[in-house]
Amino acid sequence: MLPARSARFVQNLYRFHSTSSASSVSIDAKEVEKFGKMSAEWADPTGPFSALHSLNRVRVPWIVDNVGKGQGSGPARVVDVGSGGGLLSVPLARSGFDVTGIDATKEAVEAARLSLKVKALERAGISDRLRFEHTSVEAFCQKPENKAVPTIFQLLLLPAFDGVIASEIVEHVADLPSFINSVGALARPGAPVFITTMNRTFLSKVAAIWLAEDILRIVPPGVHDWEKFITPAEMTGYLENAGCRVQSIQGLKFNPIVNKWSWMESTQVNYGILAVKK
Repeated sequence: MLPARSARFVQNLYRFHSTSSASSVSIDAKEVEKFGKMSAEWADPTGPFSALHSLNRVRVPWIVDNVGKGQGSGPARVVDVGSGGGLLSVPLARSGFDVTGIDATKEAVEAARLSLKVKALERAGISDRLRFEHTSVEAFCQKPENKAVPTIFQLLLLPAFDGVIASEIVEHVADLPSFINSVGALARPGAPVFITTMNRTFLSKVAAIWLAEDILRIVPPGVHDWEKFITPAEMTGYLENAGCRVQSIQGLKFNPIVNKWSWMESTQVNYGILAVKK
């Protein structure tokens, strides 16, 4: 048995880790309001989120191929950070994962929860291993159920997830270092972290802002702020500071004519990063 002073130290350490982080420093209120107004469109594959529906054809296999087995006898547990209306969370659950989707936009979470009531999902048992929470990533990673309680021999709070996904969300947050630190905190050692986003280049300003928003209207005008795009080198630095080792960086190419994504070498516009928690 631990001495009383040591027991109090462990208790206070756990309380500190559970409450010390700001609960919403990465949330951009303007972004939340923007996506809240579009929440009724999440399920429409021909609406403003059609490119995200199409992106699933490459990002779902990418995630499935790199997430190992769960730590217990059940399915691997993954968390979809910035899950929106559940466009990625649902197919991940269909692929056999136990999925938690979290998002800062209340209307998006409500739309995602409605998707759980689809009869096909209920009959297949998919709704049983899929849930959505309205929360920030900082608050979510501090919840006791998402981390192991410290033991006598180890005072670290061990994270619970076998895979962490932050797809098409980092360009919408207010405090990227805090966001990435929290994303990294959710991954157990050896677990993969997946990020897809847009590079901050002249080409991305032309393709993702001028062409995609203003000319082709693939996405609603004003959805993206080029100043918040992040280079692969910057993202690598943030991931390393969060205790993750980058394994691969791949470019993503979008063909708006056929609404199709594919992997490519160039990371000048869109790219995906696969990292592993150390």
